[in-house]
Amino acid sequence: MPRSRGLLVALLLIAIGIIVLLANTGVLSQQALERLGDLWPLLLVILGLQLILNHTLPRRQATLIGLGATAIIVIAALAYAALAPAAPFGTRQAESSHSIGGLTAATLDLSYGGATAEIQAATLGESLYQAHVDYPGSENPPAISLDRESGTLAIRESSTFSPFHLFGSARRHALITLTDRIPWTIQIGGGATNLRLDLRHVRLVKLRVSGGADQVDAQLPSPKGTVRIEVSGGASNLTLRAPAGSQWHVAVSGGASALTINGSSFGGIGDFERQSPGYAAATDRVDIQISGGASHIDLRTG
Repeated sequence: MPRSRGLLVALLLIAIGIIVLLANTGVLSQQALERLGDLWPLLLVILGLQLILNHTLPRRQATLIGLGATAIIVIAALAYAALAPAAPFGTRQAESSHSIGGLTAATLDLSYGGATAEIQAATLGESLYQAHVDYPGSENPPAISLDRESGTLAIRESSTFSPFHLFGSARRHALITLTDRIPWTIQIGGGATNLRLDLRHVRLVKLRVSGGADQVDAQLPSPKGTVRIEVSGGASNLTLRAPAGSQWHVAVSGGASALTINGSSFGGIGDFERQSPGYAAATDRVDIQISGGASHIDLRTG
């Protein structure tokens, strides 16, 4: 490694150490750290600047100018994070609710990338749903709309959403409570980071998860008719919990690193299909279709 690059890396390590020290001692707030996270592209600017200097100036001069520029950028970033106005940063909240009206069935269409999403059901009186969404203050609020003609509740990230916000996912959280009075179809896309679905009290018709997710943990209700579960686009870890005695069918295409069904493990599988002994004759059952590959699938009944 050239000497100038080594000095630059050393200065960056010192800067990171100072930032962590200031955070641990309370000098830098959580909000200031989030601002610094949003400024991570400055690291690319520093490295690019040093490469240009190395190719256009003598080594000693390039090193001095590069170190000086790095110090100025780091100090400016720290000052900006600590002193910038609070309003456009940190975490903000959006709330939404609508009445059931004349709806007899509804669909939740959730597309909120890089987020933790929790979905549950409860008795909400005349309300169809209650949604609480946390989002980074540097973004516009998520779009929450209800199409009464189709019965679709859509929740989507704003037009200013960016996957390049380093700490953005830590500030994206959606808690959605659905009424238990009518049947629901639930569609989740956009690549959520963590899905926690407590659907035990949901009158579930279908659950579809697409676009990949790091973690999916779903507690399913007692099936009424054939409840369809579709997972596509890959999931790092998928856990499905069904009530004891549930009849089930599971089909995997695209492969999985590991599959566990009620404690029985199957490793490194390709296409796979299995069902409970009473599935074919059951009228109330769960049909699970998984495509696009997954790291680990865990199905538990009981």
